[in-house]
Amino acid sequence: MNILAICSALNNSYIAVNYEGKTISKVIKTDKNYHSLYIIKEIEKLKKENNIDLKNLNAITVNCGPGSFTGIRVALSIAKVMAFQLNIPLIPLNTPEILLKAYDNCNCLLMDARRDMYFCCTKEEIELVYKDKIKDKIKNKIILSDQRCFEKLQNSICYETTEKNLGPVMIKLASDKYRNSKNSEEFNPANVKANYIQTPPVF
Repeated sequence: MNILAICSALNNSYIAVNYEGKTISKVIKTDKNYHSLYIIKEIEKLKKENNIDLKNLNAITVNCGPGSFTGIRVALSIAKVMAFQLNIPLIPLNTPEILLKAYDNCNCLLMDARRDMYFCCTKEEIELVYKDKIKDKIKNKIILSDQRCFEKLQNSICYETTEKNLGPVMIKLASDKYRNSKNSEEFNPANVKANYIQTPPVF
């Protein structure tokens, strides 16, 4: 299955393609988190360097978040346009399933949601938890976190400093999800939504 993977929701951007049985991936880094601006350029470069014909893609997969608001919008917009133009499925993934697959020794992901709140994520659910409740939620769990949570908790693995290549992980997850799905409508580009980090209203 020929799949293109796109992610710019995190501290780096990732693109990868599985094409004719070979997986090629790229990590995009910039000094000021402008990496999402290079997605189209890097896809074009990957295509030319590896003689990839986008018309032969069977699907595209994208990280819909949570994560960077701008990064999610960039990747999702590019993925949707390409999927519509090529008339192929768009397979949505989320940050927890990608990171917890990449760091398979961890079973809980913490992301700072600001205002003394965390997103506490497992493979089964994503929930918003207040700071004073977080210890109960992460008890007996092996924690993966962003840099802000890592600095506060000091009992986790920081995915922003260990920097695994997430492209091949996305390819595997998307292939499995597509193969096991019984509802093709979930891969309709029109139905794929962003999963932004948003805190509730302040009362």
